[in-house]
Amino acid sequence: MFSANENLMLREHKRRVVQYVENTIPENLLDLGTTVMVMQTACRTPGCVPLETAIAIVFPRPMRTGGRKSASKTASASATLPAPVAKELLPGLKESAGGTFKTKILLPLAEVTKDDVLDSLPPVFEGGRKTWERTCMALRDMMIGRIGGMVGSGDTEVEVEERQILAEYLQQSLKDYLARGCVAPELNEPFGKLQIKNDNENDSEIAVGDLVIEEKKEEEDVVDDDKIASEATVVSGTMIGDKNFTIRRPMDDDGDDDDVKEKTEGETI
Repeated sequence: MFSANENLMLREHKRRVVQYVENTIPENLLDLGTTVMVMQTACRTPGCVPLETAIAIVFPRPMRTGGRKSASKTASASATLPAPVAKELLPGLKESAGGTFKTKILLPLAEVTKDDVLDSLPPVFEGGRKTWERTCMALRDMMIGRIGGMVGSGDTEVEVEERQILAEYLQQSLKDYLARGCVAPELNEPFGKLQIKNDNENDSEIAVGDLVIEEKKEEEDVVDDDKIASEATVVSGTMIGDKNFTIRRPMDDDGDDDDVKEKTEGETI
């Protein structure tokens, strides 16, 4: 529970952060009824900060056009006419077509600055700086920093070995996470068993922790380009500096097998 003074201070910080957000939204959209909501929430997920700031930007829904009609005519018309296609008020932001854009800042309200707000918003907002590249790098730095914080960041043989153990475990855990459709296990519980069936009689079963996979023997483990897994994979590029990720996604193509069946897209994230 907060005291009266604490509640006053919290409301003041909330108004301050709301103003930061509203300054990134065009004035005409605010006049249309775009609303900014800010709240401080507690997080009990392992590794999560105790208090974080949640931001929701609610865009107005499109209104039907036309003059006033009687109730019976309106009811019959609404049953036959398709719903109006919502237009994005901020081009490139699908939530701006009558939806709600949500983001969060991993800080309590009292510590949130204007820069924190800009870092949490995509560039479609004025001054927004949140991109996939910045998000991925922030998560990478957070994960590596946690590893060093848990077992030490020195250069002794023991510390290096322990960091390697944790990194290899996390690497395998992320593979397990992807293999299960990005569904996380229960807290403090291992991933459930995953069976990948293969009709080849020479298949072998490999157990990694609680993960059981049936796969071809090494000499037969050859995959054609047109059988690449459907997940997007980083095939070149770097996370360093302002370089780009190059993402390859296989295309559905029933044509000639000699055709190139991969699509390369450059995405700055």
